[in-house]
Amino acid sequence: MKAKENNMDLDEIKKIIEKEGGKIIVVEQGKPILVITSFEDYAKTKPEPEKKTEKPVPPESNEEELKIEDLPF
Repeated sequence: MKAKENNMDLDEIKKIIEKEGGKIIVVEQGKPILVITSFEDYAKTKPEPEKKTEKPVPPESNEEELKIEDLPF
């Protein structure tokens, strides 16, 4: 839906999103600058943060200090 007026208030924007759903893209000088959507739609598209998993340290590495002579070259 394209707005005919240059200035819309927040209540008008909320009504459009509630009625029509989807997103409103705000364009200035031919370039998109904002996307307005409901929080529910935003939450559906937001990627889950990656969970970091630490690799377990083998028990033998805690017992002895690594020396240059131990390296495989």
